Amino acid sequence: TRMVDIVFKHKGTLDKFVGDMVMALFGAPLDDVDHAEHAVDAALEMIDELLKLNERWTAEGRPSLDIGIGINTGPMIAGNIGSEAIMSYTVIGDAVNLGSRLESLNKQYSTRIIISDATRAALPDRYIFRPLGEVVVKGKTRPVAIFEVVGRAPAAEQTSDAPGSPARK
Repeated sequence: TRMVDIVFKHKGTLDKFVGDMVMALFGAPLDDVDHAEHAVDAALEMIDELLKLNERWTAEGRPSLDIGIGINTGPMIAGNIGSEAIMSYTVIGDAVNLGSRLESLNKQYSTRIIISDATRAALPDRYIFRPLGEVVVKGKTRPVAIFEVVGRAPAAEQTSDAPGSPARK
């Protein structure tokens, strides 16, 4: 519930639950030019919220949890998809699949938020990234540059809100 509330707070749309995964969309069904920023802000807030939840659960003698988040930006097909018997609003396409693959890489890289270079390029200077190199994910033949989102940049380091600013991290 807390994670879904954070998605909504940052203008996201809940797509579905798949096991223990929450799939969220940003920029669909309503266009949002700042969808990448909203997705990353939601991811950072989810990490903060999970730390608070884990503190409470540990104090109660319950096990703690961890999460991995993958974010990709790109073209996709969005709409009501299914059959005559049942349809649901969702997204499909290579960009969606890459986001899912990035989420899966968090365990391998001991990270919590991995974004693609396409998402990094769509973001303003407000974030700090750590390059993780390039990976070839399932279903792809070309390597994809990936980055860990470390956090938000201090205000003094933010030079421009333009996605192509040369002072980007």
